Amino acid sequence: PTRSLTVDAASVLYVDDDGQRWRLPRGDAGFDEPGPLGPGRTLREVVTERDLMLAHGTFYEVPARNAGGFAKVRPIASHSLRIHDFASYRGLLVMSGTRTDAPASPRLRSAERATVWCGSLDELWELGKPRGEGGPWLDTPVEAGVPSDPYLMTGYDRKHVRLSHDAAHPVRITLEVDALGDGSFRPWQRLDVPAGQTVEYAFPEGFHAYWVRVVSDTTSTVSARFLYD
Repeated sequence: PTRSLTVDAASVLYVDDDGQRWRLPRGDAGFDEPGPLGPGRTLREVVTERDLMLAHGTFYEVPARNAGGFAKVRPIASHSLRIHDFASYRGLLVMSGTRTDAPASPRLRSAERATVWCGSLDELWELGKPRGEGGPWLDTPVEAGVPSDPYLMTGYDRKHVRLSHDAAHPVRITLEVDALGDGSFRPWQRLDVPAGQTVEYAFPEGFHAYWVRVVSDTTSTVSARFLYD
């Protein structure tokens, strides 16, 4: 399915079955365009009541609705690979998109029309730690006091945000966090951003929250760019 997942200049936008909007980090710019085989798999159940989602170079685990649903999504690994499809088969994770010149490996299985990778779901963690950048706003016209879409924060190590705006005077921008993934946002940091300048804020080491959103005290055009590595 592609209708629920789109990519814009700011970030990856996911709209769930209830119409709730969620934003995720962007990965490599190469994922802005479909691969040589066209649009790839987005979401599929590979473990009972747990979906695996692939969005702009990052694998995510998505719990069932009765276990928190998309509000409790968490990143597994980030990569720069062109994985076209994935599924479960007899307890294995199977992925397509293997290069035709890939070296021989116990993980590869060849058929008449395709070569697929077969392995354990836990091996996805070896692709690389979750990383990415983006945010809810990128040169976005916003109204004073209206929060942005929630932007994913859980599962990433070092976290920074860069804030700027086009107002002719300083603007106070508030970072609100949802620590439990239950929609209970609370103010975390209020930052005064001077006109014509970019303010960067580094979250403390070990800081954890599921989601973050941004609120401006002024109607203006605002950018809020989060960098995770």
